[in-house]
Amino acid sequence: MIRHTGIQTVLAVFITLSAPAVAEPRETVEQWVDEALANNATLGALQSTIEAAEAEVEGSGTWADPVVKYGLAPETLEGPNMVGHRFEASQQLPWPDQLSASREASEAGVVAARLDSVWQTRKLTASVKEAYARWWYSNQAIELHHETRALVEQLAEIARQRLDYGEGAQSDLLRIETELDTLDIQLVGLRAEQARIAASLIPLLGRRPQPSGLALTVPPRTPMAIDSLAEIDHPLVQAAEARTAEARARLDAAEVSRRPVFTASAGYNSLWADESKRWIVGVGVQVPLSGQRQKSAVRKAAAEVSRHQWQTTQAHRDLLASIDDMTAAVQAGHGRLEILDERHIPNQRAHWEASLNELASGAGRLEDAITSARQLTGVQLTRAAVIRDLFSARARYEALSPMPTNALSN
Repeated sequence: MIRHTGIQTVLAVFITLSAPAVAEPRETVEQWVDEALANNATLGALQSTIEAAEAEVEGSGTWADPVVKYGLAPETLEGPNMVGHRFEASQQLPWPDQLSASREASEAGVVAARLDSVWQTRKLTASVKEAYARWWYSNQAIELHHETRALVEQLAEIARQRLDYGEGAQSDLLRIETELDTLDIQLVGLRAEQARIAASLIPLLGRRPQPSGLALTVPPRTPMAIDSLAEIDHPLVQAAEARTAEARARLDAAEVSRRPVFTASAGYNSLWADESKRWIVGVGVQVPLSGQRQKSAVRKAAAEVSRHQWQTTQAHRDLLASIDDMTAAVQAGHGRLEILDERHIPNQRAHWEASLNELASGAGRLEDAITSARQLTGVQLTRAAVIRDLFSARARYEALSPMPTNALSN
């Protein structure tokens, strides 16, 4: 029989390997978010869209440019009489509600553009956090794979000791070495998968991430229910509402276009011999004859309002469904994590220790011990996957949560 002190040594090594390593993370999720937000092309394009919308506001609600005309009678240039001149200035007179509708439409466009930027920032932040969780999980998979190999190495040590005492079989040691070879092959696949994940993160971060030194905390188990589902202050819904308001303002402007257009003018014509007739003031009017063009514009604007209203309704429904989905995912994640920490992992650890002792005493089967080693690190990898999914679901939920009322004040 193997001395009891030898078994204690093996178990002590296992406990050391099972203890979580404490290391300072070189890269944090906050650093990733800052990098992505600073270099994202979509956010840069949205900022240009905001600037264009703000520039449009500056020109909206203003009068049309006046028209100035000048005429000259060429044959009077060399004649005995004074040179004949004629000039005229005219100004189109807009309807007051036409100007206000134009400005309201432009201002609504600015609000929509800003809300689009807020929503894109939220989505990008959630995407970065999900990517960080995937990268953390890939590192955890490799670390736990090394732990699995270390556990199997312990079985190999026990097999060697039993051979030395004449109580084991050479086939058991060969079986363990075959298992170690299998683990080495699996490690190649894990590292290849990690390289693929690193390559997929280049468009998001602009670089390859570091392969180690990550820290992923379990999100807090805080209440996530939305008090009022009827009206949610969220940039996705608010942007759709702003575009509906913009469409309504465009409809108002189209309605005004069906009215007559008035023009005021003033001019001077030196060709009149009677000086009292040289100065002229007048009013012009442009009357839509058939009005078909204006009617078509109104119908198109009304259809745009209806389209944006339906889009707003759908955005609200999609938001509510996504909130419920993420809430359920977060709650389920915490439930799984609680079972793993309180029952599954302790039970599996006890099973491994029992298998190790039984194998050392000759009462256990090698295959059972190998299976127990794989199951121990496997359940730890399951825990890492639950944390990854929980972190990702929480990130997506935060992107869907209501926004502060002063979010657009800056």
